[in-house]
Amino acid sequence: MATFVTRAQWGARTPTSVSGTITPDQGGVVVHHIDAVKVAETDHRDCAAQVRGIQNYHMDSNGWSDIAYSHLACVHGYLFQGRGENVRTAAQGTTQGNDDWYAVCALTGGTGNDYDVVTAGLIDALRYGIARLRTSGGAAQAITGHRDHHATGCPGNLYTRVLSGEVNPGGGPLPYPGVSFRQSPATVHASVATWQYRMNSAHGYSLAVDGQYGPGSDSACRGFQADRGLAVDGVVGPATWGATFA
Repeated sequence: MATFVTRAQWGARTPTSVSGTITPDQGGVVVHHIDAVKVAETDHRDCAAQVRGIQNYHMDSNGWSDIAYSHLACVHGYLFQGRGENVRTAAQGTTQGNDDWYAVCALTGGTGNDYDVVTAGLIDALRYGIARLRTSGGAAQAITGHRDHHATGCPGNLYTRVLSGEVNPGGGPLPYPGVSFRQSPATVHASVATWQYRMNSAHGYSLAVDGQYGPGSDSACRGFQADRGLAVDGVVGPATWGATFA
């Protein structure tokens, strides 16, 4: 299991305010990375200073009350305590995202083939962070990438690890988020974007990845259900979700 590093151990500043107004049972956990360039520290002894630098930037440059993330994971297999459980984040880029979702950030970056090495220790630390947020913070089962909430490339190459379920503490395919997508009224949820992206990348559809379960998503769902021998009802429930991410 990853090693947990408390705020006191990494030298965190005291937050200027703390908000417990968060409903993570309606969302889950979002995976982030730091940047579109490589940032992972070679020597773990430098990681605490990196986390302090992120907190300083968020508080001094962005004017936020604290470091934005719930927890941060390094490639050496350590999980740094951020805002922690039961505290609202500032990481998702939307009000609903910060209200309903925790944030675990990998201390990695890059694009394409020029990305920090995704180590087993990093994956272990991400899993540990998500498990803590579920067990102690009441997070729902859903795991999304930052890109599912906001127009960004984050979390870079880690997004495929989200879709595969690799960062899920339980392993296996990405777990059903606990929300059934349906039309009339259209379900609006970040996990809809995760499903839309998977339908495009793995099953050849061309859906708008917008997090809204509109007519196009409903039609694609029905076609997919028919192809897989599922009940054709246009609802992305556990069976359809499971088939999509199998």
